[in-house]
Amino acid sequence: MMDGGVATMPMGRPFPPGNFQYMPPKPNHQQLQKPPSYQQPQQNATQQPPSGVDPSKDPNQAAGQVVMFDGKRMRKAVHRKTVDYNSAVIKYIENRCWQRDDRDVRAVMPDSLYQIDLTPPLSMKTNPMNCVTTKFIRTSTNKFRCPIFCLAWTPEGRRLVTGASSGEFTLWNGLTFNFETILQAHDTSVRAMVWSNNDSWMITGDHSGFIKYWQSNMNNVKMFQGHKEPVRGISFSPSDNKFTTCSDDGTVRIWDFQKCQEEKILRGHGADVKCVGWHPLKSLIASGSKDNQQPLKLWDAKTGSCLATLHAHKMTVMQLQWNKNDNWLLTASRDHLIKLFDIRNMKEEVQTFKGHKKILLF
Repeated sequence: MMDGGVATMPMGRPFPPGNFQYMPPKPNHQQLQKPPSYQQPQQNATQQPPSGVDPSKDPNQAAGQVVMFDGKRMRKAVHRKTVDYNSAVIKYIENRCWQRDDRDVRAVMPDSLYQIDLTPPLSMKTNPMNCVTTKFIRTSTNKFRCPIFCLAWTPEGRRLVTGASSGEFTLWNGLTFNFETILQAHDTSVRAMVWSNNDSWMITGDHSGFIKYWQSNMNNVKMFQGHKEPVRGISFSPSDNKFTTCSDDGTVRIWDFQKCQEEKILRGHGADVKCVGWHPLKSLIASGSKDNQQPLKLWDAKTGSCLATLHAHKMTVMQLQWNKNDNWLLTASRDHLIKLFDIRNMKEEVQTFKGHKKILLF
């Protein structure tokens, strides 16, 4: 110690004479013990960049750091499969310039080299097998899993509109099948959806019996109570001035599109009416119901009278569709059968298609 400039030694035991050996203090083993969470680092371990990252282009990603932009974490790009049908449509338009009829149609061989010559099934009416889909493309899932009760393509064919049990509309991209917009359209489940013949309006019906008008930009224009029970089907007249609806209340109703007023109520089914279809050209309406005694009926849209009752199915008729030739009517039932009728001969069906092992819904 220093005291007034004079070095002084602390009082204690004097050093022994002779050879002096320095003895270091004994270490405290309790302080040198490793903590239980301590792990010996590996000398040869090196941090590898994540898969899909080029270290030469982005050093931050190579070091495993999270890429941020404007304070937000960037989402990793996901490759989506795309179904591009534009090339087939363009080929079809080119062929129409020089093809007179089926005699000028070129044969397409089952080889990959003929992919550039493929055209839509519309151009190959002589071979209906081209309309059969054989390859699964994609499964698209919404944010919240819920049943989908109806769907319809937009008039231009670029998007698909689906109606869910939550009352939401979901617009899906027709090429990549990822959802673009989610819209809360109804308060209850969307049960029916159809576009007008001029592709300008869409009408939907929900589980509470409400009917809504929609423009092509998904703008809701009109809403009114059409039925007291769920709406099961909607169909436009050929002129789009009227439309018809069916419901679980056992009735088929005809409406004026412009005035949103009910014109006629068609009664005759003894149970829920599940489907309805207006003839493409005539003032004729077909409806299918849950009534086993009167499953299928034909109505006169002008007078509202029943023209015929078909007893072809033994169970509920779930769906029906008119053919473009104006004479054929196709029906599907819960008895696993599809039947074809000709309105020029209503005594019996023209053809019965068997092969389904489960209930036909659509």
